[in-house]
Amino acid sequence: MTRVDKSIINNVDRVFEKADSEGRSTLYEFEIYEILSKIGIQTPKHLFVKVPGDVTKQDVEGFSENIVVKIVSPDIAHKQKLGGVKIIRTWDLQGLKTVMTDMKAEVLSHFARNEQPAIEGFLLVEFIQYTPSIGNETMIGCREDGEFGPMVLVSKGGDDAEFFAKYYDPANIFLPPLDPAESLDFVNKLHVAHKFRQTGRENYIKLIADALSKVSLLAHCYSSASQDSPKYRLESLDINPLVVTGDGRFIAIDGYGEFFPVQDGTKKLPQVNSENLEMFFRPQSVAVIGVSTNLSRPNMAREIAKLLHRAGQEDLYLVNPRGGTMKINDAEYPLYKDFQEIPKVIDLVVYVAPIASTAEFVKDLSGRAKAVIVISGLPADLEYSQFVKEMNQVKPRELRLIGPNCMGVFFAPGEDGKGVNTLFIEEEKLGLKYSENSNTALLTQSGALALTSIDAVQDSKIFKAIVSFGNQYDVKITDLMAYFADDPTIDLISLYIEGLSPGEGRLFFELARDIPKPILVYKSGKTEAGAKAAASHTAAMSGNYAVFEAAAKQGGVILAEKLEDFYDYLRIFSQLAKKKPLGNRIAGIFNAGFESTIAADELQNLEPAALDAHTIERLRETDVHGLVDLSTALLDVTPMANDQLFTDYVEIVLQDDNVDCVFVSIVPHSNALKSGADKARDADGMANLLVELGRKYQKPLVVSVNGARHYDAFVAVMEEGGLPVYRNPRAAIQALETFVGYHLGLR
Repeated sequence: MTRVDKSIINNVDRVFEKADSEGRSTLYEFEIYEILSKIGIQTPKHLFVKVPGDVTKQDVEGFSENIVVKIVSPDIAHKQKLGGVKIIRTWDLQGLKTVMTDMKAEVLSHFARNEQPAIEGFLLVEFIQYTPSIGNETMIGCREDGEFGPMVLVSKGGDDAEFFAKYYDPANIFLPPLDPAESLDFVNKLHVAHKFRQTGRENYIKLIADALSKVSLLAHCYSSASQDSPKYRLESLDINPLVVTGDGRFIAIDGYGEFFPVQDGTKKLPQVNSENLEMFFRPQSVAVIGVSTNLSRPNMAREIAKLLHRAGQEDLYLVNPRGGTMKINDAEYPLYKDFQEIPKVIDLVVYVAPIASTAEFVKDLSGRAKAVIVISGLPADLEYSQFVKEMNQVKPRELRLIGPNCMGVFFAPGEDGKGVNTLFIEEEKLGLKYSENSNTALLTQSGALALTSIDAVQDSKIFKAIVSFGNQYDVKITDLMAYFADDPTIDLISLYIEGLSPGEGRLFFELARDIPKPILVYKSGKTEAGAKAAASHTAAMSGNYAVFEAAAKQGGVILAEKLEDFYDYLRIFSQLAKKKPLGNRIAGIFNAGFESTIAADELQNLEPAALDAHTIERLRETDVHGLVDLSTALLDVTPMANDQLFTDYVEIVLQDDNVDCVFVSIVPHSNALKSGADKARDADGMANLLVELGRKYQKPLVVSVNGARHYDAFVAVMEEGGLPVYRNPRAAIQALETFVGYHLGLR
C-alpha cells in the first residue's frame, strides 16, 4: 500500500505545529490549501493578508480580474452570513484595501464590543469559474470515527436535476487508505461515472480518483490506524467542493479542518488477543461455580454441569459453599466448598454465582485457572463501568474472560469426544444438533439470538461453535474472529453485532479483509432507537450504521440486511462451503410454472445457462409426458413428474458444463411425489435422491420447498443430508445470488 512520503509529512507537520502554537485546533482555509498542495491536489492562487495596508502590487500580481476576499478568524464559522466573503470583479489595489477594511468593520458590527471575535487577517483567493452541473462538483471529506478510525466520504453536487433523479446515490464512505488503482475502481462504480462516460469526459473519473487516493492516504497517515506514529491526528477535513473548471483543472475551492496533537495518553487502536482462547473450546478440565443441589428451584449452574457431563467432560469439578455431592446420570460428583480446594489447575471456569462476588473470586485465580466464563448478568444497581473498574484491579493478565451477561460457549465434541456446552437450556428444549460436518462458528452479543438461530437451522446441524459473549469485558468479537480464522474445523464465521467498542470497528475491518473464510454479519442498531436499545442491553457502543455497512462491504463481509436473510445465508454458506461456483450460469427444475416465473424475475447476477445440444437431447428423451419447454434452462417439469423422473432432470443439468449451479423448486403437494411425512424418508423418495445428487456433484445445489408444516420431514431429510432448503423460491434465489456473488466477486 502506498504511503505518504516522509518529506510531505514533515511539511504538513509544520502547518499543524504553527496552528497548535497559536492555540488552535482548527485550520485556516489557506492552511488547508497548503496541505492539499503538499499532497498534490491543485488549489487556487491565494494570499493571506494580515494588514490591508501592507499589500503591495507585487503581492497581487498573477491574480485574475475577479478575486474573492474572505475574512480570517478562528472564532467565525459562517463568514458569508456576516459579510465576511465578497467577490470583487475588475479590482484594483486600492479598492482591495478598502474592501478588506470595510469588511472587518461590517463583520465586527454584528457583535457587542466585549464579544467581538479575533480577526487575524484576510484571504485573497483566485475566483474559479466553473459550471455547477452534477459531476463538476465533488465533495471529499475525512473523519476520525470512534469505532472505525479514519474514514473518507465522497459525494456529488451540482444542479443537473434530470441526471440527479436517475443516478443519485448518497455520500459514499470508505476506510482509507486506497491506492490509485483502488480509488479508480471505487470511482468507476459511482453513479456519477455514468454521466462522465455518456458525455465523453472519462478523464473526470481519473481526476476524482486521483484526489480521493491522495486524501485517503493523508487521512490514514494522520489517524489512529497509522503505522507512521504521527505527531498529530486529523480529526476532520472537508474539501467542499473540488470542481472541474472550463480549462480542465480539478481544483479545491474551499476547505475546513480540525486536528489535535498526539500525546502519550491518546488512545490507540486495540489489538487482537488470542492468548488462551483454546481453553474455552477444548478444555481438559472444567469447574462450575454456583451449583445447587436443591432440585425444587431452577439453577443454571446445575444445568450447565449436566450439559458439560453429557458433552464428554469427565474432568469436571463442581463448587457449592455447602459441600455435599451431586449425581449426574450414573456419575457422582463431590461439591467443593471453595474453588481453591480443587487439587489441580483448571482450564475453564464457568462462574454462575452472584455478580457482586466476581472480583473477589477472580483475584485468586492467578496460577489456578486459564479461562473463565461469567454467565451472571449485571443487576440494575451495578453500573457496568463499576464492574470494569473492579475487574481491572484484580484480573490476572493471563486469565481470559468471556462475559459478563452471557450464555457462554457451545463447542461440538471432536475426535477426543469432549465438547463444551454452557448455554444452560435443557437439551430437550434447545434441540441443538451437530454432526461431523458441522463447520460454522456463531459469535453473538445476544444469547437469545443464539437460541433463535439454533431453531432456524436446527436440522441442518451446521454449528460447530457458538459463543454468546455479552458485554465483552475481556474477550472481544475480534479476538474470536481471529481465533476461528485459524481453526481448521470452521468454514464460516457468522456474527450478530449490536455495537463495537472504540477502535474495534477498524480492527474488525482489517481482520475481515485478511481472513480468507466467509464472514456473515447481521448488525442491529440501524436506527437511532435501535442503537439506544442495543447500548442499554450490552453496554456497548452502537455507532453509525452507514459507516459499519461501508466497512463491511469494503472488507468483503456478507452483510444480511434482515434477520431472515441471516438465517438463509447461514444455510447456504455453511452447507455448500466445499462447493465453490465456477460461474454465474444457473439451471432450474420446477414442478410449478409460477415458481419458474418467480425465479426468473429474481435473477440479478445469476443468468440462465445456455444448455448444450447434448443436454437438450437427453432432456427431450427424458420428457416422457412431452410437456417440458426445452427452450430455457428454467425447466417446468409439471406436477406429473414423480420422484425419479424429477431428479433425473436435475442430474442431467448438473452434468452440463454450461451450468454452474442448480436450483430445484418443489411444490410438494403433488401426488406423484413421496413428500408427505409417511414417505418422506423412503430411500427412493425425492428427498433422499436429491441428497445423493448433492453428494455426487460439486456444483452448488439449492432447494425450495413451498409447503406447510406437513412437509417438515421432507425438508428435514434434505437438510440433514447437507442441502440448503428454503420455504419459498425468492429466499432460495436470493441466497444463491449472494453465495455466487460472494465467490465470484460480483456483489
